[in-house]
Amino acid sequence: MTQLAPAPTETIRSATSLPPGPKWPGPVQTVWYTFAQPSFFAASRARYGLTWTMRLPNFPPAVVTRDRDAIRRLFTGDPLVRRHGNDLFRSAFGERSVLLLEPAEHLDRRRMELPPFHGQAVRSYSERIRQLITTELETWPPGRVVATHPPARAVTLEIILELVLGVRDPELQAELAAIFDSFNTPLSKLALFLPTTLGRRAWWNPISKPAYARVDRMRGLLSAHIARTRTDPLLGKRDDVLAMLVRARDQDGHGLSDIDLRDELVTLVAAGHETTATAMAWACDLLAHHPAVVTRLRETLAAGEREYLKATVKELLRVRTIVYVAATRQMLEPFPIGDWILGPDVLILVDAQGVHADPELYPEPQAFRPERFLAAPSDSYAYIPFGGGAHRCLGAALATLELELFIEALVDHVELAPARPLARPVRRGVTLAPSTHGLVGIARAPQRAVASSQNRTVGTALGSETTKP
Repeated sequence: MTQLAPAPTETIRSATSLPPGPKWPGPVQTVWYTFAQPSFFAASRARYGLTWTMRLPNFPPAVVTRDRDAIRRLFTGDPLVRRHGNDLFRSAFGERSVLLLEPAEHLDRRRMELPPFHGQAVRSYSERIRQLITTELETWPPGRVVATHPPARAVTLEIILELVLGVRDPELQAELAAIFDSFNTPLSKLALFLPTTLGRRAWWNPISKPAYARVDRMRGLLSAHIARTRTDPLLGKRDDVLAMLVRARDQDGHGLSDIDLRDELVTLVAAGHETTATAMAWACDLLAHHPAVVTRLRETLAAGEREYLKATVKELLRVRTIVYVAATRQMLEPFPIGDWILGPDVLILVDAQGVHADPELYPEPQAFRPERFLAAPSDSYAYIPFGGGAHRCLGAALATLELELFIEALVDHVELAPARPLARPVRRGVTLAPSTHGLVGIARAPQRAVASSQNRTVGTALGSETTKP
């Protein structure tokens, strides 16, 4: 067991007394959280400070914090004295998803799954990702206004299916896309709060029942693909993630079961394409409104320099935090945050959105300034788009690579112009997506290395028709 820090002051209260939070009844908080999460969190931060309590029906009390000392201890402490707080996703992702495994088994599974998502394995995907992105961008019609979020979702799903499942199947892609889209409606979001037992199915519920049927259909599709993969005579030569997971063995020589693989694929495919696609749509919106950033990207890339590109991706994920809660934990030992000690009956939510908007860390936090990240922040817990610690996102390196290649191709192939004012973040599932669906004007781009005088606004020349490739 880890050694707890001494009580910070004599004012610490008992574990049964929680930080203050909104006084609205649970159902009202649920509706506000479901349909207007950004304003709910912003109002609560403004009134209650770094740490506050949210209460939703059928859930334990949820303590939301952007206290960086608490975040550091959550991410760096003994992983065996804390469990995930992801039970909400049990009915969707399955009991055997790495997100739902308890501490010891989680660590063992993570060791098996990490190799395909690190180092040379990720870099080897670069050329194919670039090809898929370029092919998509070449279909964006010049002189039109394009809602970029839908095509971004299509291309990231295609990337995930090819690199993770090892398959090019338009019919499978279309069916999975329809399933995922159905989960991101307001009604589907609300359905998550309705089962009587956390994370369990409630077939009596007319709102939840259709969602469960779609989950079963998705699991059936993936199970059939796993069976085909196991019997593939070329399995040993395949380099997709599924093939590597089928071949993987733990230290005792045991492999993953079909259910292990199925639940993992649901997690990888569902989480791995929607978040990256949302970031791509935000990239389009922000770059359309910041031509000076585009100019600098072109000039530095033409000179063979990629540091500004990397800084642009980091700033994108800060100023438009895609997943507003970076981590959810339940501690197995009493856990102090400020003047409070939280027990194991409490969920702790790490408020990434709040951390990234802290003006003490990021002056004028709403401004889009990639140069912030040309020198790394002094506090390593000030930037947490992928979470941290033992549960840090497995796909962080792959997502970062996709975003770098997308922005590089974007500034090389098209000139962007604002179609509307900067979008506001709206909740889409567990992500914050642009309210305009990433609506931008499109024109063919000049060569990468251009003089600033050549960067022109094309908005006046654009037609009014909106297309969704």
